[in-house]
Amino acid sequence: MTLNVHYTRGQVQSFLKAQFPETDWSPVIAALPLIVWRHRWDTLAEKYGLPYKRSYLQNMDSKGVGPASFK
Repeated sequence: MTLNVHYTRGQVQSFLKAQFPETDWSPVIAALPLIVWRHRWDTLAEKYGLPYKRSYLQNMDSKGVGPASFK
């Protein structure tokens, strides 16, 4: 069974600010779609400079510290 996990743009923004508070993510956040599907994370990371790999986000989410934990 495949789970189609997604994050809202706001969740990604909160996650990035928490992980890298010294970095201005505004241009990246503005370029992201409203819904960021985790299975597309690697493509978006390559295109916009997002950190981490999709597989690492899966591990973070399973521990409750990934983008999915931000509301």
